[in-house]
Amino acid sequence: MNNYSSCKFMLARHLIPALVLLTCAAQAADPTPGALPTQPKKKKEFGWNMTIDKIPKDMKVEDNIVYKTVNGQDLKLTVFYPTVKKFDKAPLLVYIHGGGWAHGNRFVVESSGGIDVVRELNNAGVVCVSIEYRLVDGKAVHAMDAEADCRDAIHFMVKNAARFSIDPNRIATMGGSAGGHLSLVTALGDDKDYPCDPDLAKYPGKVLAEVADFPLVSLVDPELFKGSNFERPERLIPLLGGPLAQKRGIAEKLSPTLLVKSNSPAIFVAHGDKDVIALAKVCKEKGSPVELLVVKNAGHGFSGANIDPPLPEISRRSSAFLLKYLLPGAK
Repeated sequence: MNNYSSCKFMLARHLIPALVLLTCAAQAADPTPGALPTQPKKKKEFGWNMTIDKIPKDMKVEDNIVYKTVNGQDLKLTVFYPTVKKFDKAPLLVYIHGGGWAHGNRFVVESSGGIDVVRELNNAGVVCVSIEYRLVDGKAVHAMDAEADCRDAIHFMVKNAARFSIDPNRIATMGGSAGGHLSLVTALGDDKDYPCDPDLAKYPGKVLAEVADFPLVSLVDPELFKGSNFERPERLIPLLGGPLAQKRGIAEKLSPTLLVKSNSPAIFVAHGDKDVIALAKVCKEKGSPVELLVVKNAGHGFSGANIDPPLPEISRRSSAFLLKYLLPGAK
């Protein structure tokens, strides 16, 4: 990685999570109980609404693929193909963007550092997709809807496995922050517990591995809310569609710590040492394979000076973890 790329990578990995924290701070100052920040009028106000122009030109990309239409809204994904095809049926990585559940699109993969993992996996012959989902507005769309979209993106890819030359039995998910939360739920949950499209849900895939950077891991454990915006109970309302007391069943289905089983997909979770760490402990208790990377001197979003390991090394380890589970048995 040259100096320019390294600088851009580090700025992105620090700046975007910082924007999430600013968004959360704005929520805390909002006098409307449970309100999420409104969608920005200027598309680039929060830096979330990026375009295809930001994707490196040397990558082999197919864009504007509609995987699902809900209430007139087309949900799209972008496919990143290996420049050299190595498998007739390639493993698949599904990248789910962050943005506080309320912001972002499929092109955030470029500025989040996820693009480095995508490139590494492409080089190894893995097909990657970056997806968008319905953004939570606290009114008609809640986290359950966003989660259903994430699952349906996988269903769409499995349904069209021959078109994309993928192996439905070798899938991994990845995301950071809100995307880390959604990707964990996608990997750990059961399709029947989410409001998926019935036609797409006929095409389940098998998730073998998941990478989550600084994710939310519970919507029901108050101990894990300490120091976060969710210490105020009303802040869960936009995500759940109502107070926790009334929506606890939904909250449990959106809580990765409650979804882990002994046969769950392997999980790589990376946290700053100043962030909350809980998921790895639960995985170990359940006997589920997990690797924990604690980044020294780092808070949420790997923010902080002199973090160790540095950001490029975090991406390298994430890629190595995914390849360990995706490549064996590929044809």
